[in-house]
Amino acid sequence: MNSNDGSENTSEPLAPATSNEAQTSGGFRLHPWMQLMRIGNVFTAFANILMGYLVVQSDVEIFTLTAHDAWPLVGLLAATFCLYSSGMVLNDVFDIEQDKSQRSARPLATGAISLRVAARFGMGLMLAGILFASTAGLSGCLLGCAIAVSVLLYNRVLKKTPLAPLMMGMCRTLNVLLGMSYVDSQQAMFCGFEKHHLLIAGGIGVFVAGLTWFARTEARTSNRWLLSFGVAVMALGFVCLSSFPTDLAPSGRLQLKPDSVDLLFGVLAILILYRAVAAIFDPRPARVQVGVVHCLRSLIFLDACVVAIVSHSNMAVLTIALLLPMLTISKWIRTT
Repeated sequence: MNSNDGSENTSEPLAPATSNEAQTSGGFRLHPWMQLMRIGNVFTAFANILMGYLVVQSDVEIFTLTAHDAWPLVGLLAATFCLYSSGMVLNDVFDIEQDKSQRSARPLATGAISLRVAARFGMGLMLAGILFASTAGLSGCLLGCAIAVSVLLYNRVLKKTPLAPLMMGMCRTLNVLLGMSYVDSQQAMFCGFEKHHLLIAGGIGVFVAGLTWFARTEARTSNRWLLSFGVAVMALGFVCLSSFPTDLAPSGRLQLKPDSVDLLFGVLAILILYRAVAAIFDPRPARVQVGVVHCLRSLIFLDACVVAIVSHSNMAVLTIALLLPMLTISKWIRTT
């Protein structure tokens, strides 16, 4: 859910920022900070939280959000905002030397924001995220801490290793589980979560791990075998997601018919993966980066699909609506 793997950021060329654009003699400017946090991407994390929360609500037959039900959600959204943004900020902190040579328009590379201030800001966001996650009790606190540790491990230790995609997928899995942290089940399989909770969170995590593998070498002409492997792992994520309705069907908790669920996941898989498959046949950076951005934005559709299966259709529309601010912000603040 964080940092400079290809799934969150592409390597398309950026125009150097002018000194006037980055800061003024009058002091603080918001734009470099929004750029540092890649603020548009956080809406995919919001969608994870909203989906996870609605899944748990549907377990107790609550299918819409009232003011009373929405308040706990606010704390979780604040938590994911802080944790996700901390990963983005610390990514640039740890990659400062690489960015100076390869991505010179980034706020730290241009000097628009000092390295020390950014490091403190990133750690502050991380601590704030854990505090907000704690509003969901011990489960939320532990999940917030697990996400923070995963962010640090990814950025500081694992980013350039073969384990990086797995850790990136783990961050997303934990983020979905954070959205589910108000779970209260008598049929828990692991750490208070039922089987369908784990299938949903794991499916999203596997999809993101595959996307990270797919984007691994996007800055240059990619290896077709690596691209194919990434697409195969993303497809495995779809398989995990499409299996959770089977677990819920006997209890009568599905809002869609099983046949409709299968069709929905099949159509969604084709619509999301076709650009990635096209890049296998033409692995130039521009084509691969288009596939990466398309799949990243499609995370919101995946979350909305899960919501449509277990909750009211209005909640699925609400989830998809998160795509609108993401696309709007991307016109002014690059997501790369």
